Amino acid sequence: MNVELEHGKSYVSVDGDLITVKIIGAFNKEGVTQSIEEIKSVIESFNQKKFKLLFDYSQAEGGTPDVFDKINECIIWLNSQNMVAKAIVINSSIHLAILESRTPARNVQKSKNFEDKGTAINWLKTL
Repeated sequence: MNVELEHGKSYVSVDGDLITVKIIGAFNKEGVTQSIEEIKSVIESFNQKKFKLLFDYSQAEGGTPDVFDKINECIIWLNSQNMVAKAIVINSSIHLAILESRTPARNVQKSKNFEDKGTAINWLKTL
């Protein structure tokens, strides 16, 4: 019997200098760790070139408390990379409040929240 420990899915795509991460479902620590490894691999492939990030949380269902510790660790790492800006698409004010309260490393980033992906992409294109 093969039991998957990871909960939650993420899909990472690249279009020029824009890295898009689509988050789907509810995450546990193993799931977010796997997603972060994939994101870091893509960012490292940029070889310190500038990039923009779009996180699409429109289909996210949340995560266990330790998920947010891992996200904050990733944000600290991101803050040492050549990220120009980050757009977050999030429809739930509750999910946004949890994300903001549990990931204080976000506060130093050029980051903006949006309710739809098109507006988020348009904002990133202006930078």
